[in-house]
Amino acid sequence: MKNLRRPGKRLSYLLVVIVLLGAYGTWALRKPLPMLQPIPATRQLSVSAGSSKLSWPAAGQSAVGILDSRIFEVHGAQKPAPIASVAKVITALTVLDKKPVAPGGPGPVITLSADDVALFRNYAAQDGSLVPVTAGEQISEYQILQAMMLPSANNIADSLAIWAFGSLPAYTAAANTYLAAHGLGDTHVGADASGLSATTVSTAGDLVKLGNLAMQNKALAQIVGQATADGIPMTTTVKNVNFLLGTSNIIGIKTGNTEQAGGVFLSASQITINNKPVTIVTAVVGSPTLFVAMKDSLTLVRSAQANFQPVTIAKAGDILTRYNLPWGGLVAAVVDKDLKTSAWKGSTVAAAAKLKPIKATSTKNEIVSILTISDSAGNANKVAVKLATAPTAPSAWWRLIHPF
Repeated sequence: MKNLRRPGKRLSYLLVVIVLLGAYGTWALRKPLPMLQPIPATRQLSVSAGSSKLSWPAAGQSAVGILDSRIFEVHGAQKPAPIASVAKVITALTVLDKKPVAPGGPGPVITLSADDVALFRNYAAQDGSLVPVTAGEQISEYQILQAMMLPSANNIADSLAIWAFGSLPAYTAAANTYLAAHGLGDTHVGADASGLSATTVSTAGDLVKLGNLAMQNKALAQIVGQATADGIPMTTTVKNVNFLLGTSNIIGIKTGNTEQAGGVFLSASQITINNKPVTIVTAVVGSPTLFVAMKDSLTLVRSAQANFQPVTIAKAGDILTRYNLPWGGLVAAVVDKDLKTSAWKGSTVAAAAKLKPIKATSTKNEIVSILTISDSAGNANKVAVKLATAPTAPSAWWRLIHPF
């Protein structure tokens, strides 16, 4: 009887094994496949935009920068030198930092006094640029900024600084604190707010940084872009001494000239790059005369505006990366369209894409990332990265022998 029971037990064991194998096979063949990982997960590309070609002035020192970007180039020895009336940009920014005013103003009303009349007479004796004043006259902060920046009135610069800070020494301390806080280590404000004193000094490189700050201030940027201003209480119409305003897309900002400083010109111009406005700031310090400074600046501005060139960082169909299939084979991820930009010559254009894992059931042309350029002028262009093909399916045998 014992011998008759053994075949039944073996059959039972066999049936159990068959059932278990069947269950395993069903589970293994239906089990979700692992996510497929890119090689590598983040991909970067870079292309050089060639060599910078700028028409630098022969005399003095100069600099070029692009607003809201990393582009910054200097020429000549960057040694602090007198900046004449360009110092009024510092005055405007320091006052606006303490007493902001909206574009178009008006801001607080300022009542001029006998002390302001005395400042007028003092500057008249020095043959400085002026706007007439009378005691008891009232003017808004916005209007006094116009009177200072457009005709470059020295007396108005000191009156504005004293109104905001109580005295010229207090203004000087506040201005130098403001400059240090904004990284203008080669710039120092001296005896006045007008720049007539040679004790206010800077470099071309620092003036470009100062110009960036000025053009970021909406009220000041608006004022320096005005050819004239009407309704100033002390006079009828004031005219902007920046006679290059409007030439070659120049939108500001300030001229300066004294015997000690020579000619100084800080300019901002605007062009369109990659369908976006780009503001170029240039500075020329230490020219023989203001006329030479402005002539050389115009040449520099035009060369800077032309210092962009088309760059293609990736072409349609370029393989950005591949996905490794554990069961054998690869799936390419390709750039969908040409990725182009206009870049500053002398810069490096970089593009980056963070690729996501994909499913084994992903399809052809599935978007797996966005390849994005961020160039040195602050422009961004994007294209999709897609799968060139769908992943191949693993064989049943592979699935059976790779349960985990």
